[in-house]
Amino acid sequence: MMSTPAKGYALITGASQGIGAAIALELARDGFGVVVTARSEDALRQVSADAAALNGGHAHALVVDLFAADGVDRIVRFVNEQNFPLSCLVNNAGQGLWGMFGELTLEEQQRMMHLNMSVPVALTHKLLPLLRKAPKAYILNIASMIAHHALGSMAVYSGSKAFVLRWSRSLRIELKSTNIHVTCCSPGSVNTGFTQRARMQAMDDLAKKFGTPPEPVAKAAVAALLQGKAEVIPGLMNVVASKLQQLLPTGLNESIASGIYLKRLHSRK
Repeated sequence: MMSTPAKGYALITGASQGIGAAIALELARDGFGVVVTARSEDALRQVSADAAALNGGHAHALVVDLFAADGVDRIVRFVNEQNFPLSCLVNNAGQGLWGMFGELTLEEQQRMMHLNMSVPVALTHKLLPLLRKAPKAYILNIASMIAHHALGSMAVYSGSKAFVLRWSRSLRIELKSTNIHVTCCSPGSVNTGFTQRARMQAMDDLAKKFGTPPEPVAKAAVAALLQGKAEVIPGLMNVVASKLQQLLPTGLNESIASGIYLKRLHSRK
């Protein structure tokens, strides 16, 4: 029988690529067992294999569609049936959509809201009893720098990430006297294929110019998590940008940021 990792198991959603995959490998490197979930089976199996090579074989993959009504329950059932000593939950799975609110369909925006907000809330609520059993436990939620300001052309996405940030900080306060530490990671542009999935190809040049690989983001996120920080904005350039934004009047800041996105959006039509 394989031994149990001393640090317990971390569950990471959306772990087949990008930030999720990088976080899974970073946690495995740090000695956590990992349970990775996503829809893309081949890529997910590869991440699981890579993680197993780092932590002595303590890696498991569950192919699940979190858009499905039973997606969260399938994950919870799998963790319980396998009796994983859960000590870390990473709510990474998410989706972005680019376009004017009234022109994007209501259905696709509601699906994004489900994945970005309802799924992490439900998964965290249902796994909280398991996390409470660990000597020390962690919750890492992935938001975005966009969570800090409004952004025309990504109204529902920015709103959903603002929810993740505020929910994370509120949950951290509620769990302050417990064994569970809550951290929110708010990355800037990351080279993960996000622009393609969000139908933002008109922003590709800026994404490539200012984007960072997912690995440094994962390192910063996991380091902040283990240090018990409330929030981390990975990357010096992003930290500086965040500080500068705080110095500007809110309306001006939002007007400048939105103007860049709206100009590119309208130019593609």
